[in-house]
Amino acid sequence: MKIDYKIPNNLLKNNKGMKLIFRDDSTILDIYIGSNPVLTLELEKRDIESNSEFIYNSIINLKNITMYIPKIYIKEN
Repeated sequence: MKIDYKIPNNLLKNNKGMKLIFRDDSTILDIYIGSNPVLTLELEKRDIESNSEFIYNSIINLKNITMYIPKIYIKEN
């Protein structure tokens, strides 16, 4: 299944303290829960939309972090 921009956006909406912040003008993305950085990702380009799947999979694979992960519905043909 392809993960588009809407899916990580829903993850952020359901976890109010979660933020994605780029460092200055770099491609390094820091992911915060509250004021604590929990993950740093180096992206190929500074575009969350094209890196949605990588960002989403990285966040949901964090250990020892409590968060709400919305269910992904796969439309069957």
